[in-house]
Amino acid sequence: MIRLIPLLPLALLAGCNELPSEDEGGTIGYDRPAEIAPQLELSTEINDLSDRSALAAFAGRYGVSAADCDPDNRYMTEYIEVADVGFAYRGELNTLHSIDSDTRFTFSSSDGARETLAFADGDLLRWPDDRARRTVYQRCR
Repeated sequence: MIRLIPLLPLALLAGCNELPSEDEGGTIGYDRPAEIAPQLELSTEINDLSDRSALAAFAGRYGVSAADCDPDNRYMTEYIEVADVGFAYRGELNTLHSIDSDTRFTFSSSDGARETLAFADGDLLRWPDDRARRTVYQRCR
C-alpha cells in the first residue's frame, strides 16, 4: 500500500495531460466563444471621395452675420470654414464622409457623429432637414 501512494500523483498528472479526442465530442477552449468574441460590423458602404471638386467649389468662410465674417472680430464666432476635405466649426474639423449630390455633403466629426451641409443660392444650410436647428450662413466676401 505504501508503494501506491507515490504513484497516485503521477496517475493524476497523466490524466490531466490527456486531451479529449474529436470522437469523444470534446472541445478545447471556451464553451461559448461566440458570446465573448468581439463582434465586428463591417460597413458595405464605400464612398468614392476621389473627386471633391463639387465641395471645393464652395470652399471659403461662411458666417451668420457680417461680424462673423470679420477675421479680426474675436467675439462673433458663428462661422464655418469650408475646404475640399471638410469643414471647421469652432476649432473642430469635420471630415467629408459622403458626397450626396453636387450641393449636399455629409461630414463626420471626431466622435463619429454625422452632419449634413447643403448649399443653395450662395448660402450654406446647416442641418437642412431639421427646421428647429436649421441655420443659414452667408458666404463671406
